[in-house]
Amino acid sequence: MNLEQELLRSIFNGNRKSFEILFRTQYARLCAYAISFVSQEEIAEDIVSEIFLKLWERRKSIQITGSVSSYLFKAVKNSCLNYLSREKSKKKTVSENEVQLLDLKMTYTISDKYPLNDLLSKELEEKIKYEIEQLPPQCREIFYLSRFEEMTHKEIAEKLNISENTVKVQIYRALVKLRKGLKDYLPLLLLKFPDFF
Repeated sequence: MNLEQELLRSIFNGNRKSFEILFRTQYARLCAYAISFVSQEEIAEDIVSEIFLKLWERRKSIQITGSVSSYLFKAVKNSCLNYLSREKSKKKTVSENEVQLLDLKMTYTISDKYPLNDLLSKELEEKIKYEIEQLPPQCREIFYLSRFEEMTHKEIAEKLNISENTVKVQIYRALVKLRKGLKDYLPLLLLKFPDFF
């Protein structure tokens, strides 16, 4: 049994240190490979992280007949191709129509729950809409479902056929970007809408 097989067997037995070794030695290479498909560093990192997460979570049932490196690179390729396929389908619907719907939700839904028109200026309302529209498509859709449709992480994951971990990561990234874009208004936003931001 070679070193790679011993490492894999140790991981399957639940050894976290072995898993960390595999992660450190393979992560950068896999991210570079993923970027060659999706062309976006953040998306590539999400895909690779998801693969490692699945490897650890399914370590007791997963079957790897060849080398672990070959398995990981193949998994990255398949995940990237699946991502690109989903994005191609989404572009037919997640575009101007979604932005228009988001505008309507901002005008009516949020105004009902959080009286923006009464509490905040028109300038701030437009700024919030603008910053949300600048989010990447998947990130924007997940944030929209979470904050406007009030769906749980599990519900969003099932609806979009992604993992709950991906949902959490994308919501976190959306909040980071929104807080950065709205930094001049942040104290007031956090005071008025603590659960939203």
